[in-house]
Amino acid sequence: MIGLFLLSAWLKSSKWKKSFFWAGVFLLVFFSNQYISNRVMLWWEYAPIPMEEVGNYDVAIVFSGVTKGSKAPRDRVYFGNGADRITHTLQLYNEGKVKNIIVSGGLGFQQVKNTAAADRLESFLTMAGVPDSVITKESDAANTYENAVNVAKILKEKFPDQKYLLITSAFHMTRSKLCLEKQGVDFDIFPAGFLTTRSTANFDDLFIPKSEAIGRWEQLIKEMVGIATYKLMGYI
Repeated sequence: MIGLFLLSAWLKSSKWKKSFFWAGVFLLVFFSNQYISNRVMLWWEYAPIPMEEVGNYDVAIVFSGVTKGSKAPRDRVYFGNGADRITHTLQLYNEGKVKNIIVSGGLGFQQVKNTAAADRLESFLTMAGVPDSVITKESDAANTYENAVNVAKILKEKFPDQKYLLITSAFHMTRSKLCLEKQGVDFDIFPAGFLTTRSTANFDDLFIPKSEAIGRWEQLIKEMVGIATYKLMGYI
C-alpha cells in the first residue's frame, strides 16, 4: 500500500498516478475492513473446544510466544497477545484434565538480556499454584520447528506412550500441528489465543477502518509464509 502511494506521488504520468493511487486506496480499505479480516481469520483459525468436551490427558504441551521477555522490572510476567495459551492450560490443570505440563520456548531471535520464554511460563504457573513437579521446562527452542523437535524428545524420554494435548494459539495451530506430527507424535489439539470475534455485520465492522484488521492480516500472512518456508525446509 505504501509502495503504491509513493509511486502515485513519484510518477509523472497522470494516468498511472491515478491508477496507483486508487489501487492503494482499494488495498487500504480492503485490509482495514474488520468484517473481512474477521471472516478470513475465522476460516483459518481452529474453532474453540468446549471445556466439557475435553478429555483427560497425561501431558499438556504449551508452545510459548505470549510473553514479553525484555520488559523490566523482571519481578513479574508480562503477557502479550495469546496469553490464553497458558491461562487455559492452567484451567485445564485445575479441572483435572491434564496431569503434567510441558512449556517450550527459549530466547527466540531476541538474543538480549532476556529470560527464556519457558522460564516465564513456568513462573506464571508456579505463582498460580501449580507444583514444580508437574511442570517440565524446555528452554532451548528458538522457533516452532525446534519447539516440536525438543518436545518430542522429552515425550519419548519422560512421558512415553501417554496421552498428549497440544495447546497453542488458534492461528498458529496449523504450523505447530504439522511440525509435531512430523516428529511422529500422536496427540490431540486445544486451540487458544483467538484473534477472532463472533462474526457480526454491524456498521462499525462493515464501514469503519480498523488497525486491528490489518494486524489480523499480518498474522495470517506470517503463518502462510511460515508454512511455505517450513515445507521447503522439510520441517513439515
